[in-house]
Amino acid sequence: MKKIFLIILSILTIGFTSCEKNIDVDFPPGDTPYVIEGYIENGTVPIISISRGISFLSSITSTDFNNLFVNNAVVSISVDGGAPILMTPINFGGATIYTNLSLSGEVGKRYDLLVQVDGKTFTATTSILAPRPLDSIVYKQAEGLKGTEDSLVELTAWYSDPIESENYSRMLTKKNSETFYDVAFNSVYNDFIINGQQVSFTVFGGKQSLQNNDSADFSQYGYFKRGDTVYVKWASIDKNQYDFWNTFEAQSGSFGNPFSPTVLIKSNIKGSGGIGIWASYGASLDTIIIPK
Repeated sequence: MKKIFLIILSILTIGFTSCEKNIDVDFPPGDTPYVIEGYIENGTVPIISISRGISFLSSITSTDFNNLFVNNAVVSISVDGGAPILMTPINFGGATIYTNLSLSGEVGKRYDLLVQVDGKTFTATTSILAPRPLDSIVYKQAEGLKGTEDSLVELTAWYSDPIESENYSRMLTKKNSETFYDVAFNSVYNDFIINGQQVSFTVFGGKQSLQNNDSADFSQYGYFKRGDTVYVKWASIDKNQYDFWNTFEAQSGSFGNPFSPTVLIKSNIKGSGGIGIWASYGASLDTIIIPK
């Protein structure tokens, strides 16, 4: 028995020792995709950005980042199958966006996107759904020292889900003088479990200030401060958009975790070599003024 144990121990030792060998893997470069991200919302003009993908293993500078944006695309939108309306490229802080100030989103309209760039063609379709407003948003002082010393508050939204099943929503927020709406780490909702019920949930602030920031204070994530004016956008979206953001946020949340499962992002962009989202928001807006 002792001899057998020693033999097994020797085999295990050899096995573990062999695991220490360095293995260099040369990943061949893949095709560079075009990343398309566009939005149209009731009462607002369309915004579309087109960029070139970059290798996961590549380093990138601010100059490299600006060079990723495509400024030579031909972009158009057709409304309910009508004649294409050409979008104009505009330089915005080093990035290129495509828009047309004469086109404003309307509830119930279908918007067909056409992108032609470098001999490639990409298409996508979306329709602006009717807004489903929140019932109310209330605030309360955060518990413990967060509330008494840091002046933090929690926002809670109440929402009555329609009796019709398969409703999807997305929440975006901004506060005070911020220009753009931001989203939390999880921004999309479905009614698979709560269909037809009234529910409450926390309104989280945006994640932008916490990303790529080694000094970020995550202890205050999800809170707002006394004196803030908070703008909440609650948007009706379709299943294609829900699937995209749900898989995108799942992949983003697993970044850097070698044990996380692979998540394939579900894009609604059609055309070989293209990925991204052409989204529409049936949006309702709420403003919450938190007293000091």
